[in-house]
Amino acid sequence: MSDPTTPTPSPSDPTPSDMTPSVAAPAAQPPRSRWLKLLGLKRRKGRFFRFRPTLWGYVLLLGFFGAVGMAGFAEYSMQPEFCQSCHLMEPYYQAWHASAHKNVACTECHFEPGVEGVLYGKFQASSQAIKYITQTYGSKPHAEVRDVSCMREGCHTKRILQGKVKWEVKSVTGQPVTINFDHTPHLTEERRGHKLRCVSCHGQIVQGQHLVVTLDTCFLCHFKGFEHGRNEQVMGGCKSCHDAPKSEIRLATGVFKHTEYVGRGVTCENCHSDSIKGEGAVSKQVCWTCHNQTSQVARYSETHFLHDTHVTQHKVDCTSCHSQIQHNLTAGAPKMVQTASGSHLEADSGSCSRCHEQTHGGPAELFRGTGARGLPDMPSPMFRAQVDCIACHRAKLQSGATAAVVGQTFVAVQESCNYCHGTKYEGVLDVWKDVIKKEVIRAEVAYAETKAAVDKAGLQGTDLLKANRLLDDADHNIQFVKLGRGVHNVNYSTAALNVAIDSCNEVKRLIGSPKLSSTGVGP
Repeated sequence: MSDPTTPTPSPSDPTPSDMTPSVAAPAAQPPRSRWLKLLGLKRRKGRFFRFRPTLWGYVLLLGFFGAVGMAGFAEYSMQPEFCQSCHLMEPYYQAWHASAHKNVACTECHFEPGVEGVLYGKFQASSQAIKYITQTYGSKPHAEVRDVSCMREGCHTKRILQGKVKWEVKSVTGQPVTINFDHTPHLTEERRGHKLRCVSCHGQIVQGQHLVVTLDTCFLCHFKGFEHGRNEQVMGGCKSCHDAPKSEIRLATGVFKHTEYVGRGVTCENCHSDSIKGEGAVSKQVCWTCHNQTSQVARYSETHFLHDTHVTQHKVDCTSCHSQIQHNLTAGAPKMVQTASGSHLEADSGSCSRCHEQTHGGPAELFRGTGARGLPDMPSPMFRAQVDCIACHRAKLQSGATAAVVGQTFVAVQESCNYCHGTKYEGVLDVWKDVIKKEVIRAEVAYAETKAAVDKAGLQGTDLLKANRLLDDADHNIQFVKLGRGVHNVNYSTAALNVAIDSCNEVKRLIGSPKLSSTGVGP
């Protein structure tokens, strides 16, 4: 029973809980949208930043900055300056920087056009970088430039293949030489049965230059396997590459005009038979520098396969395998070398001089105006005009049957003079021979008389030594002109014989005998 004194609470009276202070319930966070979840963000309280990244957001940020960095590095690695970061690329970079392609990025040539070409190029470049980092690289990296890169839009499109171009190069003497060149047959047709590429001629790095034409490659194609010298053979002929000079050439003998001789049909080798030197051969031993398998080297004789693999499909410089062929005005001219036994003609590999020392040494020295004693050098006018031996020695001495056994000898005849000069010097060869013959006889008589007089006089001491020296000089000049065929240089031969007579007169003065007159034998 309830206490009557305790008031009964009314339903409207407040309860104890209603009498405590009221607190507002926190508002519910709205659910994150799909985009916030995808971006890795969630809401947060704050005045400035209302979102903060989740773990997924941090992963996305890391991936984003990583991608940007990789993209930046990829772009930088496409620049030529990046190539320079490897020290072994320094000569290539310097050659490129000094070339006509210095404003063209390396990748424009070394990566083929298109996404596939760029990706493949980047893969190759990456492998090179890995080799550099791991120290497994070679000192001479190999790279190839395809024709599609050269002829891409905005570069050397196919219009460059239409018509001939004039190419000016420097000769060994520094004089300009203009070469006529036509790209069309070289790139659209097979040459010697092989397909060429742009870089077959344009070397990628040549003595500090970049993408220039290597003349050695030209010489190999145009001269290898042909006969040179008397019966000069050149692919396309001399005039297919360069015309005869049109300007006058001033020589020590006067003014020379090529047009006068070319117009008469005189061939280039009459004066320039020594303009080619070398065979361009390939030693089998060369193959082992790149290949280490016997099966590969065994294909040494398969020339078509080798050229297709090395030249057409891949960029291998011709001079990497072939020995050099030189071509200039005096490339094959014999040179004088000094030895312990005196001055000799340089022995050329494969020439007669390997067995026959100083073959034609006397005539060659007479022609050059050297070798006689007691007078200065006096080159023949023909030598100073760069006329070669075969210009005069044109007539065959032996018949066909005899030549087959003993070989052929070519002699000089009057027709050789007329071949170049027309009838301007008609009969001059016989006149020269007659003059030399008389002068030799006169000198021989003087020598014989003087030697007999010395033997009879009985000279002693210093006078005898001086007389013998003078007689030796006189005998040398007489034999030099006689055996060297004085017609090779008439003026020099005559002067040498006069010196011989003067030497005899000097000896006669020592012993008091009458001198030989300047016009004949006797006083």
